[in-house]
Amino acid sequence: MHKINQKKILSTNIESKQVPEIELYFPKFKRKIENELTQEEICVQCHGCCMYVTVPLDPPDNEDTIQMYVWYLYHKNIEIYLDLYDQWQILMKTPCENLLPNGYCAIYENRPKICREYDPTSCSRTGKDYKVLFKSPEAFLKYIKKKTKK
Repeated sequence: MHKINQKKILSTNIESKQVPEIELYFPKFKRKIENELTQEEICVQCHGCCMYVTVPLDPPDNEDTIQMYVWYLYHKNIEIYLDLYDQWQILMKTPCENLLPNGYCAIYENRPKICREYDPTSCSRTGKDYKVLFKSPEAFLKYIKKKTKK
């Protein structure tokens, strides 16, 4: 059995390895300007949907699931939310590797189906798309505690 050198582990510079928090940005266009833009022009100027991935989650209805979600929320660039249809979602803020610096898609002609069928009139820049958003374990646990008291 190997012994772990705790001094070596504790002396590691954790700060230099931390990932910066990504803030999602969804521009708001004036109605007149937006009506004059094509779908492609809106997407190139926004490209907010290219900055994250969401995946449905099971409802946090038992202690194991609650603890799993707490663990998720301890990670940078992870948020959990309850959407407008009462579906739990995990949001991973991570840019698509095909997003070019100018906002264009490097694989536009061969982009995945989800990208081809995306409708910018229903994207996050047009309004709030969640009921509750959790950016920290504390906020999530407070919500769960409040819901279980009812």
